Amino acid sequence: MDGQLNALWVWTQTGLGAHVPPPVFSVLSGIAALALLLVALAATRNMQRRPGRLQNLAEIIYEFFDNLAVSVVGEHGRKYVPLAGTIFLFILFSNLMGLIPPGIAPTASLNTTIALALIVIVYVQYEGIRARGLGGYLKHFARWGEVPVLLSPLLFVIEIVSELAKPVSLSIRLYANMFGKEQVTMALITALAMPIFKATFIPLPIQFPVMLLGLLVAFVQAFVFSILTLIYLALATEHHEEHHGEHAHAH
Repeated sequence: MDGQLNALWVWTQTGLGAHVPPPVFSVLSGIAALALLLVALAATRNMQRRPGRLQNLAEIIYEFFDNLAVSVVGEHGRKYVPLAGTIFLFILFSNLMGLIPPGIAPTASLNTTIALALIVIVYVQYEGIRARGLGGYLKHFARWGEVPVLLSPLLFVIEIVSELAKPVSLSIRLYANMFGKEQVTMALITALAMPIFKATFIPLPIQFPVMLLGLLVAFVQAFVFSILTLIYLALATEHHEEHHGEHAHAH
């Protein structure tokens, strides 16, 4: 019994993911993606007018992100629903994996969060160029026509730095919150549950409120990443879409 207790004590003190090699996080990310794909196939395989529970859940999620995209981006934001929804679900699946033994979340690796952030930012730039054209895209960075000409070069540099900072902030925010959640979870279990268990040999469900906290963090971080994606897309395309909307209204 003492040997088992000591082994468990060392495991909790070590911290989750402390010695996990990067390829493991890649495999776990693949598992999360595969699980998401299987759920999507199951929800849409035999769609009915009177949906079953899984189809109904899928429709609720889609409708939620459709409304969110329209409210954040505008009417043209509906085409970004698949991206925003997929990112949310993938990050949520990945985060929840951290609550299942052995408790390693793919998003607790900076490699995973950087990959997600790069996908978002590259797509945002693509949409900005497609909406404005290359010339209009560059003028957007310089705020050409919106500020005095002498300020445009300075604003161009500032905007470029701001764009380069977006993937850094996106990736580090998600990574720091998930890695921090893992460490706080282990610290709370170590500080509260283990001393009581070692002294009384009575297993107490100290981990239950910690798991609830983990669920909250998992949902919040997935939603924050998704809504930031929509905000970046709105900023990249807003003037172009407003111009086309006014043009169509005039006709």
